[in-house]
This record gives sequence, C-alpha cells and structure tokens, in this order.
Amino acid sequence: MCELFAMSASVPQRVCYELDLFAAEGGERHRNRDGWGILFALDRDAYLFREPDPAATSELTKMVVRNERPCKQLMAHVRRATAGKPELANTHPFDRVVHGRRHAFAHNGGLPGLEDRDDTQALIAEKIGDTDSELAFLLLLDRLRRAEAVEPAVRFDIFTRFAAEMRELGSANFLFFDGEHLFVHADRRRFETEGGLTEPREPGLSIRSFDERHHGHEWKTRGASIDAISGPLHLFASVPLDPEGWEPLARGTCMMLKDGAILSRS
Repeated sequence: MCELFAMSASVPQRVCYELDLFAAEGGERHRNRDGWGILFALDRDAYLFREPDPAATSELTKMVVRNERPCKQLMAHVRRATAGKPELANTHPFDRVVHGRRHAFAHNGGLPGLEDRDDTQALIAEKIGDTDSELAFLLLLDRLRRAEAVEPAVRFDIFTRFAAEMRELGSANFLFFDGEHLFVHADRRRFETEGGLTEPREPGLSIRSFDERHHGHEWKTRGASIDAISGPLHLFASVPLDPEGWEPLARGTCMMLKDGAILSRS
C-alpha cells in the first residue's frame, strides 16, 4: 500500500514531514520500500524531491526534513510498487508544467485496464515511466485541456467525473495540484493485517482540520509535526497519524481546496 499525505493552509506553514520515520512506520513494517516523493508548492512553482529508494534509509530524505520549506500546499507519497519498477520515472508525485503552472499528481491504488481504453491510447507515448498512475494523470490533464477549463468550478466538475470513472477500474485515491488548488479524491485501500493484505475497503483517506482555535498550537505525531499552527489548515493522510481529530472520508468524496479553505466538496 502506498501512503499519501497532503496539506492545504491559509498561510505558509513549516511542516516537518519526517519521511524516514513515516516510512519506518508505514514502510519498513508495511513494506513501502519502492520510493518516495514530496512537493512543497510556492505560488506557480514548487520544490519537488523524489527518489526511487526506501525513504527510511535515504540521505536525501534527511536533508529534505532538515530543510523543510514553508508552503501553503504540500503533497507527499511513499511508494509500494504494484505497477512499474522501482525507478525514478515511476516515482510519485508526477509533475508537468501547464500554462506556466506546475501540476502534480499522486495516487494510491491500482487501475487495471486503463491502458486498454480508447481515450488513453494517444497518451501512452507521453508517459515517462510505465505506471497506470502517470497515465491517469495524463488523462486528467488531457480532459482539462480539451475542455479549456479555467474556472475552478469547471475544473472540479471534470476532476469529480474523472475520479468516478477511475474508481470503477480499481482503487483510486488521488491528490492533484493544479498550481493553485489542491484536489482530493478518496476511494478504498488495502490494509495490512496479521493475516496479510485485506481486499480494498474504506477509508482510503482521512482528513484532519485546524481552525483559528488552534492558532499557535503545536501538532506533533510520529512522522509529522507543525511547530505553530497559523490560521485554518487541513491535513490528509492514508491512515490517521494520531488518535484524535481525524475524519474518515467516504468512498467517492471529492474536495477542492485553496489556501486552507475547502471550496467544493461532493
């Protein structure tokens, strides 16, 4: 099971997302050993760090954690390969520059049959790697381009319909950043138990929200922390990172956020 984490905040926050500890918790034990990536979005561009090696033993991960970048939007992924080899080209988040803005996409799950669809045939040649996740990203970008979608409400509608199609193929937990908004889709995921992997089940993502009442408070858990919360912010994770405050998202939940505000939810 891949692990997802994201943040949308009203003001730049310095989030210490300790991928080495998170990977030790969700990676060494759960065998997410096939790469990691983290994106710190700043206006139209972003810092993006990726590596196809285990986060738990990565020197680059330690450097990123020591020098975390203040940002309003953050997206992170720890990979357990199910489609595509453990190599850089297959490491999330995937990114493309569209109309002068960096777009990024991360996925937890599997989408069998995606390459066989008529609407993906022309996009296969555009892939850098060989994952169904990257192909899904290209399909979403293609639909936004064809619709000439500029208005956020139109982009959210396209994302919602796209997500509904993808979850009919398989598990489709998505994080998508369009250079301005964070889009989230919750589906189902596999869980590791003493008896082995479960079949996909809810929840695929959970949300934890902070508002003005938490201003100045510290949030700290194994693998992630914020020294001082400033203004409203929302966190998303594949599994709750601490015992309190997390809301599981029902299958099919789609959200669009900007700067710590939930603009749309369906």
